[in-house]
Amino acid sequence: MFRKGKNDKEPEWDPTFEPLMKVILGKKGIKTKSASEVGKKKVDYFRGKDFKKFLLENDTILNKKCTKALEETLEGAVPENDRDCERLGNELIQRNFCYKAMYKPLNATSKSDDGSEKKPKKWPDRLGRAPNQSFDCEGFYVVTYESGTGLQHFLLALIIAGVLLACMFPVWPMWAKVGVWYLSVIFLTLYFGVLILRMLIFTMFWIVGFDFWIFPNLNDEYCGFLDSFQPIYSWEKRKDDALMLLVRFASLGIAAVAMQQIAETTSFEDVQDLVTSSYADVLAWGVDKLTALPGSEKQALPSVEELQKEKDMEENETNVTADMADEDDDVDESKGTQPESAQESTSKPEV
Repeated sequence: MFRKGKNDKEPEWDPTFEPLMKVILGKKGIKTKSASEVGKKKVDYFRGKDFKKFLLENDTILNKKCTKALEETLEGAVPENDRDCERLGNELIQRNFCYKAMYKPLNATSKSDDGSEKKPKKWPDRLGRAPNQSFDCEGFYVVTYESGTGLQHFLLALIIAGVLLACMFPVWPMWAKVGVWYLSVIFLTLYFGVLILRMLIFTMFWIVGFDFWIFPNLNDEYCGFLDSFQPIYSWEKRKDDALMLLVRFASLGIAAVAMQQIAETTSFEDVQDLVTSSYADVLAWGVDKLTALPGSEKQALPSVEELQKEKDMEENETNVTADMADEDDDVDESKGTQPESAQESTSKPEV
């Protein structure tokens, strides 16, 4: 059983079996998934058959890291059968490292809509505590063990700091904003570049009858960050019928014609220049947006060339206005200095 420490806050786990729990939940340990526990929050759980498989296939790791647990349970021997695995599992349950659970569906009926028997789920999404807490290799076990609380607190602090920094993005210095923009564009370029490359390679091998993927788990939502890059590649020979063979060869012909047309109309240098100029335009567009005033599309600080151009335009407008004023003055003067005879003729009254 786990014991309370002096502060009565964090449990003190049994040091004899804690290494075993760390091994099976480690990076190279068994697979775990999340589920909703009835009346409680989400929990992580593992399957008994995965637990058994790990113990039977990793005797070297068990001898190296779990010596005390093996000595107390199996007299120092490694597990050799289901019975040995169940004995170790019962020890973990008795010491509250985990407990046995059972599938608790919302609809308790065992038959589907068409009347057939429902197949049991490999990974249930809703669990409840089982009344019988003896370990068996076909059950599900909720993990109650918590390790590395210091690391978890550190990661939580990093997450909070990251959220605060993101909220304060408008007051970041300009060099930091531009740096984040450049890093974002570079990351997205690499990501989409990898996607396009792996699709092209897959298409080439698919045409000749193979499924070849680079980073097959790259977009798998159930894999973590590191697991998304494992394995590096996957290779499988296709078993297609005659129709699919015809489709593959037709696809090869269409691709060949398209490549020939592109080669005749566009050179590699043109494509390279287009990509380079587009990339530079995207970077410049982002910098222009970042240097803009809040709520305005104008730049916060105009360049020297723009200031000089604006000054020249104002001077030209001033000169044009002055010229127009001079022309008006000349017209008025010409009207005021008409010949005297003309003035007399216009001012002499009629008899």
